[in-house]
Amino acid sequence: MNDKDKKVRAFIALELSDEAREEFSRITGILEEAKADVKWVKPASIHLTLKFLGYVDEEKITPLSERLKDIVSGAVPFDVVLEGIGVFPKWDYVKVLWVGLAEGSARVKELALKTEQVMQAEGFEKEKREYSPHLTLGRIRSAKNKKELRNQAETIKVKPVKSHISRIILFKSELSPEGAVYSELASVDFA
Repeated sequence: MNDKDKKVRAFIALELSDEAREEFSRITGILEEAKADVKWVKPASIHLTLKFLGYVDEEKITPLSERLKDIVSGAVPFDVVLEGIGVFPKWDYVKVLWVGLAEGSARVKELALKTEQVMQAEGFEKEKREYSPHLTLGRIRSAKNKKELRNQAETIKVKPVKSHISRIILFKSELSPEGAVYSELASVDFA
């Protein structure tokens, strides 16, 4: 039996509104016209990741689910608003295309920091990079049509769509040839 058979690929995230998913679908549709070599994230899968946990032993899922309460302790619902397209690390060496936040970014960062602290106490390694709230549109696989992709991205005006954030979710991520499939393992509502 493979080690991964007893493990679950998991992450902790915040979910977005249907309106935000529709906006992602619109943006992706425009960007796809550049015919760049990009692995696009399906709009239904868009979320704000707070912490990627990697492969976790199945027996740790229940205790981790309980720790979600510690992360949201004192948190109240808030809104995030979409704003602008960006890339990591920069256009010359672009790897990831994303949409940022106009509002709610500071609250998301606070939750990510608390998630980091709680998960560190559970034995998960601390992230080396500073957390930057973003929603991944796609991952660039090669330089094919990169210039066209940049030109398309720079013409798009992201609609300031709002998502009401009122719970935190522990997701399972199953990899498949069509892309990752996410399913909810546990969630906790904010106060």
